Amino acid sequence: MSSTLGVLSDAERLFIVHGVQDDLRSDGRACEDYRHVEVETDVVSNTSGSARLRLGNTDILVGVKAEMGEPDPGRPKEGKLEFFVDCSANASPEFEGRGGEELAIEVSNALQRIFSSKSTLDLTALCIIPAGQCWVLFVDVLVLECGGNLFDAVSLAVKAALFSTRLPTVIVTADDEGQQEIELSDDPYDVKRLDVDNVPLIVTLSKV
Repeated sequence: MSSTLGVLSDAERLFIVHGVQDDLRSDGRACEDYRHVEVETDVVSNTSGSARLRLGNTDILVGVKAEMGEPDPGRPKEGKLEFFVDCSANASPEFEGRGGEELAIEVSNALQRIFSSKSTLDLTALCIIPAGQCWVLFVDVLVLECGGNLFDAVSLAVKAALFSTRLPTVIVTADDEGQQEIELSDDPYDVKRLDVDNVPLIVTLSKV
């Protein structure tokens, strides 16, 4: 906030400060009022789950692809989430050069920290065979336009995409030699949904 105020005239700074004191923004919202939010799910057909979110002038597209992989050795009974964030150079002039890449890494790290908590998402529900096979969810975040509240918008869009994610039901059987075999249901309605009730949302606040 201080860097922004530094390039403003005294009159503009006074206008902003008085607006904060009167709990009123220039667009008519109160200081703690959110921008208008629009969320669509199942917008990308070749994904396990997807969502598009518009928060004011910020536009985010998230796709989730589920693939089978091996669990981490330290967490043999859990699945995994991998995040990739792309801040399109067309989304904001600030994303040109390395600006977008650095911000994308920062957003990705924030998501990784959120979902590293066991209370956020039940990763054991992604386990197929302990220490053998699990679901790996690749969460791709594309920032189409940035008009502020980027971390907030991304967290909302990711939660919506995970909410819409469908995993095919898995049946694990053993053959005569005791080897485990995995069979996926080909019924599009025989799926498992993720419980995202405890997935938190990021809320950004500015202090004058």
